[in-house]
Amino acid sequence: MTAKGDKGNPGDEAERVSRLVGELLIGLGEKVRAAGPEGVRVLTEEELQRQQLNWFRAGWQEHARATEPPRSDAPPARLLHFPERPQDDGHGGYGSDRAP
Repeated sequence: MTAKGDKGNPGDEAERVSRLVGELLIGLGEKVRAAGPEGVRVLTEEELQRQQLNWFRAGWQEHARATEPPRSDAPPARLLHFPERPQDDGHGGYGSDRAP
């Protein structure tokens, strides 16, 4: 004879799992009843996958931010100098310091 808690018997293990699933379903039913029908939302497989994808993307973005090298204040490329202002051509364009 085996004891009821003996894990060697597959029937005892199945009974234990069955009891555990039953307790979980009872707990879920109580939560649904407390929340009311408007407070319960069932996710579709597509919604669940979309949420998981967003979660993974956010995690990878955070990982990328955490592992990127620190930025310096130096610009990423060499700065170009602006050309000199053109000389006054008499038409009031750029470089004209005189009023017409």
